[in-house]
Amino acid sequence: MASHPYISGPGNITQMIGFLKSNFSSTVTSDTVKKLQLAPKNESYVINALHFIGLIDAEGKRTDKGHEVLTTHDDAAFKAAFAGMVKTAYKDLFDLRGDDAWRCHGVI
Repeated sequence: MASHPYISGPGNITQMIGFLKSNFSSTVTSDTVKKLQLAPKNESYVINALHFIGLIDAEGKRTDKGHEVLTTHDDAAFKAAFAGMVKTAYKDLFDLRGDDAWRCHGVI
């Protein structure tokens, strides 16, 4: 089984995604998370999750797919596209558990 990034709860990621939907700069780093005061002393966990999902690359630069998804204004279309990114990143869990993977620990 693949190693998945860990974060203690979905709140920090949810807040970060909300911020990125309104202001997805070309680079997102731990300093970005720190300035937003979203995950004090846990900024790297947020960055690791964003990278794992495919929103940013290893250098923190936004990916084309990440930009496309986070600039989707229709809420239903955004949810579907973002869910697709999550399912792709966590393919092994979804292959194992199907849609029950949404309720398992480890999937954001």
